[in-house]
Amino acid sequence: MTQLSLWLACIACLIAGTAYFLRPENRSTQYIGALTIALHTFSLTQVLLNRDGFNFLTIGLLIALIGNSLLWFSNRNKDLSLLLGTAFPLGAIIIALNAIEPWNLTQLHSNSWGTSAHILIASVAYSLFTAACGVGILLSMQEYQLKHHKLKQLLRVPPLQVLERLMFEFIWAAFILLTITIATGFYFIEDMFAQHLVHKTFFTIASWFVFAGLLLGRHIAGWRGQLAVKLTLSGFFLLMLGYFGSQIALQILRH
Repeated sequence: MTQLSLWLACIACLIAGTAYFLRPENRSTQYIGALTIALHTFSLTQVLLNRDGFNFLTIGLLIALIGNSLLWFSNRNKDLSLLLGTAFPLGAIIIALNAIEPWNLTQLHSNSWGTSAHILIASVAYSLFTAACGVGILLSMQEYQLKHHKLKQLLRVPPLQVLERLMFEFIWAAFILLTITIATGFYFIEDMFAQHLVHKTFFTIASWFVFAGLLLGRHIAGWRGQLAVKLTLSGFFLLMLGYFGSQIALQILRH
């Protein structure tokens, strides 16, 4: 049942991505997106209920679900169809990786509600940063075309001001959750600088400083445009390197 639900969710993501590219203005496309998110949610539930613990691919499945859900809800009053047309197929790749067995990955176990809450908050923060990066890329592309007077080639996306406001809304929410993630990590995890966690901790804190600097610069100096996008992507890269990069390295070393 778990494998079947994962593959159905994977196929649904591909269909939804195609629909948002080809027929973004059609009301049925939004319904397809909703059905896809429901299937993704069901498949994640099956994975968590029927597998012994979870691994970094399972967490990737959760991050993809939350990120796509955020973009889907935002698309109701802002045209983010181009972003959804990319995000759903990327989600399909993550779902497919979870459906392929056996990966023989290290399973993570947690009998502590505090550690579980830490992982959940971190996943939501990563999802919000992912959504912010997607919006930032659209913002950068739109700004580039405006500066180079390619008005006939403008992307079908909301105005620059709307995209920029949405990007910083995602960043603010994600930054607050990232701060809570770091605090709960130090509180609930016995040694955040243990050998298997030191890289993750270092890159996560480095990412926190990048986003703190971006938000401070935005408030004091009005940072925006390409500078804001570059800092957003830099902070996101550090965050992903800290989690997924460390996990991949650990899996390789383990074998």
